[in-house]
Amino acid sequence: MKPKDKRTVHYSFKASEAESDRIQEKMKAVGISNQSAYIRAMALNGYVLKLDLPELHQAVRLLGRLSNNVNQIARRMNEHGGIYETEMDDIADKQNQILGVLNQILARLNLNSG
Repeated sequence: MKPKDKRTVHYSFKASEAESDRIQEKMKAVGISNQSAYIRAMALNGYVLKLDLPELHQAVRLLGRLSNNVNQIARRMNEHGGIYETEMDDIADKQNQILGVLNQILARLNLNSG
């Protein structure tokens, strides 16, 4: 919605107690506390999607660790002109871990989409 747009049209509907409870459960599940915002999102978009992928958090953490290692190696190369073979092996291992986690995420998304 543009900042100058105002919501002037009112929509209203009735729901049973069971339907109301289900709406509240769905709102809570996606982290939306404003009922109007939730119903508007559902009416305009057809669905609200919330992905809970702990693997993605793990991939981000591994990527951070890998970045730290690369920075340490770059610093050491600038200071001493060389690095240890084990440091390169460590980077390759971390890259493989990240690829594995990202492949797990893709596999879950593919299983859940069909």
